[in-house]
Amino acid sequence: MEDLINSCLVISGLTLAISSICWTDLAFADPNQIRQVLQTRECPGCDLSRTRLSFANLRNANLRNANLFSADLKFVDLRDANLIGAILDKADLSGADLTGADLTSTYMTETNFCGATMPDGQKSSEGCPKAPK
Repeated sequence: MEDLINSCLVISGLTLAISSICWTDLAFADPNQIRQVLQTRECPGCDLSRTRLSFANLRNANLRNANLFSADLKFVDLRDANLIGAILDKADLSGADLTGADLTSTYMTETNFCGATMPDGQKSSEGCPKAPK
């Protein structure tokens, strides 16, 4: 019986340790920045990583240099949006409308889509580090 109790304690401890690691790995965007981008469509440089913005109307939004890493952007209207220098690594852009969006690079920044799911459902390798030859 003592072995069973010890085994349960070890399993409980491991479960707690793993869940706390997973919890701390999640980054949560500032609710004020989420509200700002949804209300004003102005949020240059905002950290919106891992944010769920699916179906949002962000037409003409200024998201220059915004961090949208791993953001849920499914079916978002990003027509004519400023996405210069935005970080879109691993973002889900399935069904999103990027018509007219400014995705150009600048001297210091480049819009990055590494691992992003593009509107057509394909994974992007644009902006991914190149493997050494």
